[in-house]
Amino acid sequence: MTHIHCIKKMLGIKDPNIYLEENPVGFKNIKQVNHIIIEGKLTYTPQCCVNCGIINHSHQDIIKNGTKISTIKLTHINFQPLLLRLKKQRFLCKHCDQTFIAETKLVERHCFISNIIKRTIAMELREIQSMKLVAQHLSVSTSTVIRVLEKVGEPLASKHLYLPQHLSIDEFKSVKNVSGSMSFLFLDAQNHRLIDVVEDRRKDHLIDYFMRYPKDSRYSVKTITMDMYSPYLEVVKKCFPKAVIVIDRFHIVQHLNRALNTFRIRVMNEIRNKSATDYRKLKKQWKLLLKNEWELNFTDYKTHRLYDGLVTEKMMIDYLLSLNPRLRHVYKLVNDLRFALHNHDFEQFNTTLEESKKYALPRKVRTTVQTLFKHQKGIRNACLYTLSNGAIEGVNNKIKNIKRSGFGYRNYSHLRARILISYRLTASRFEPKALHYQDELAHQGE
Repeated sequence: MTHIHCIKKMLGIKDPNIYLEENPVGFKNIKQVNHIIIEGKLTYTPQCCVNCGIINHSHQDIIKNGTKISTIKLTHINFQPLLLRLKKQRFLCKHCDQTFIAETKLVERHCFISNIIKRTIAMELREIQSMKLVAQHLSVSTSTVIRVLEKVGEPLASKHLYLPQHLSIDEFKSVKNVSGSMSFLFLDAQNHRLIDVVEDRRKDHLIDYFMRYPKDSRYSVKTITMDMYSPYLEVVKKCFPKAVIVIDRFHIVQHLNRALNTFRIRVMNEIRNKSATDYRKLKKQWKLLLKNEWELNFTDYKTHRLYDGLVTEKMMIDYLLSLNPRLRHVYKLVNDLRFALHNHDFEQFNTTLEESKKYALPRKVRTTVQTLFKHQKGIRNACLYTLSNGAIEGVNNKIKNIKRSGFGYRNYSHLRARILISYRLTASRFEPKALHYQDELAHQGE
């Protein structure tokens, strides 16, 4: 009997009321797939009737009344599905004259897919792969994977009780039927723990959502790191009046780089018919033009296919800027602002912005400067705090990969559950609390 105990332990069958046959292992071809078959029996002495509730005092009030065979999917061994042919004991209550079947934690009532498979599905859903691929790996249907997704994802949602002291917020593109196709997510800026995903990023919807949290929880938020999306300002002002807004430094640099790159394209198109060589230089060396000026190499001379003789990065930049005086001016402005931000020197940053009012700038660059003026308080805090939206941008990248692996999502609730499972489901939550397994009637005979 020692080998029977080892087989049960290897297969994860922890129920002591399940007894395997002396020679339990067999093989069978089902739908052109080889299956491993394990024979077993489930029996115990029930404490009461599940229908009328009568207590089985003398063990004669409820008697055994035959068995019912149930085929349960367990797991895979050597890439072959494993089935458990379980003879479940049937009981007859002499008081209500009704029958009921023995139950076990191994599988839910009226179900033939074991909880082991369901926990494995939950673990597989944490990774970047399609639900169809998960179903193929575990020899179940896609509908089964979706049911597990919905059941596991539901208890992982926020209960509108806890908010950290430092929030990081951002939006991502979700599904088409959501208004604007943009959804909202936020996490703890310190430990990078995802808190919740909100369907709509619009101002009114977000205000209604955050007002569900207790006042003490909302007032305890100290900082909120975000990009320069204007409606978020009003949301923070109404829902988090004591929070300090921190503009993510990456988004500030991104705005500056886009302004510089837009004007580079404009200059490039202007000289297209005048000098094909200069046009190619501006077109091919856009990365070099966006590189920080203080990081340019001015000592190493190398050959370059667009230039004659040996040149350095600094020499190539000087030539590109000589093509247009306004390009040189915009380049200097952008680098001065980036350098001040890099050194966390807000006074220098603000001084550079003020000086930009004295001269004319291209429309795109002027719009960027006006945006920075609008968010001066948040930029000042960005120079004081080390908080950033780097973690939430990583979450956005993983969401894109999840959507790409499934060729897009049509159901928002499925996408939201998939995101929560990827970031909030831990090993301890694979237990019955997360998957709603039955835990009362299965071991009445223990």
